[in-house]
Amino acid sequence: MSDLPVNPLPPIQTPGMRTQFLSKVRQALGHAATTVPGARPVRSDAVIREVSANDPKRIARWMQYAAGNGMSVQRVGPEGVSAAVEKTLAERNSHRVMLNCATWPVEPLARFLSVAGVQVHRWTDTGCAQKVFECDAAVTDCRYGLADTGALMVWSDTGFGRSSTLTVNLHVVILPVDKILGDLVDAMVLLARDTGGNMPSNVVIINGPSKTSDIEMNLVTGVHGPKFLSVMVVDPQPPSLA
Repeated sequence: MSDLPVNPLPPIQTPGMRTQFLSKVRQALGHAATTVPGARPVRSDAVIREVSANDPKRIARWMQYAAGNGMSVQRVGPEGVSAAVEKTLAERNSHRVMLNCATWPVEPLARFLSVAGVQVHRWTDTGCAQKVFECDAAVTDCRYGLADTGALMVWSDTGFGRSSTLTVNLHVVILPVDKILGDLVDAMVLLARDTGGNMPSNVVIINGPSKTSDIEMNLVTGVHGPKFLSVMVVDPQPPSLA
């Protein structure tokens, strides 16, 4: 990630309506002149970042923090992903699954799960937005992992539906190690790059299984989303060398 710019955010663009509104506020406060902000200050990574973009320990840190957040995490080679996903589905008695991946190849996984007796739906199928509510689980990839907090970043577009990360009991995530970034600073840079500067309508940071606590401090999981969150960290190196 060494090619990430130091100050990636574009200059602030002020639409006409906003300019008029602020002008009225300044007049009401007795400030006739418009204050033009100076250049954006240079970012000090030493102050704002815990994990650098090229930190060699960021993968291990992500796994440690994700496990602490309540995720089930395992490190597998690319050839072991399908078997690991099928085993996770079987452990949670999940027989009907929605496959929804932005970049990970879906068809090899779909064939493997079908042979294993799992009823497979794809997000590209007609009526997928309704079928996902009938599924026990969803298998998705994600855009990025954030090493500073052990979180996952996803966003929806025409090829990746938001429902699959919210409506099922079990959410299985495929996360290649090269998608694990230092933190949200890196993620926002790449979000702008990957979307051409057009912010998606739905960007979600997932920190673990859905959970909430009532006034008596009783923790309940699976209230607003998946009760179980399992992540396959895909590493070309054998897991034993991690």
